[in-house]
Amino acid sequence: MDDFPRLYDLDTADLVDDLDFYVARARRMGGPVLEIGCGTGRVLVPLAEAGFQVTGVDVDPRMLARARERVARVCLGDRVTLVEADARTLSLYEHFALAIIPLNSFLHFTSDDDQLECLRAIRRHLRRGGLAVVDLPSPDAALLGEVGGQVVLEWVRRDPETGAEVSKLRSQRVDTARQIVELTLFFDEAGPDSLRRRTYTLPLRYVYRRELELLLEKCGFVLETIYGGYDLSDYASDSLKLIALARAEG
Repeated sequence: MDDFPRLYDLDTADLVDDLDFYVARARRMGGPVLEIGCGTGRVLVPLAEAGFQVTGVDVDPRMLARARERVARVCLGDRVTLVEADARTLSLYEHFALAIIPLNSFLHFTSDDDQLECLRAIRRHLRRGGLAVVDLPSPDAALLGEVGGQVVLEWVRRDPETGAEVSKLRSQRVDTARQIVELTLFFDEAGPDSLRRRTYTLPLRYVYRRELELLLEKCGFVLETIYGGYDLSDYASDSLKLIALARAEG
């Protein structure tokens, strides 16, 4: 059995800074809301709890299975639709007031064509005047860390589901010519009589501000603003985040 969804939830358990940001965007735009790369429902469930109809899309059935469990636990099935689909070829019989790609999910589209197809699919599913939010790490800040393959310990946590002590380590190599980060994650899980390591390698393509602006423009969006954080701060050279808000006009 692949335990990645469980380990992903353990890894992101303390990531809550963006939740109020997305709920505020939904209150501004109204529903329904489309989330691309919804994973296990970390953002989707708070949006539903705030009263919005939310459609979550993910290509990974394992993540969606865990999202369904999370939705069922809080009895929000009447507000949530989960769809297993590739965002690049998404075709739903619905248009949305707000579409979001939270927490770096856009980085998984690693070619120009992939990025354009994803944004065009989102554009097709937005109402006129609808808002798209693309949440990325600022590439300059992302490249300040270890980039030559060194293994770095990020955290040690107790998994409440298994009781095991889990250590997360990561290693990354950066190909600046292709703007690709090859990220390798190691999860070491220590039980009473065993130690097990799970390894996952993820290619990610980072995006610069002007590049993102051009991608959005090419896909029929009008840029509204770019933030450097969930506190709505202006994007600057030392910003940790690159968050674009763009309108589907015309």
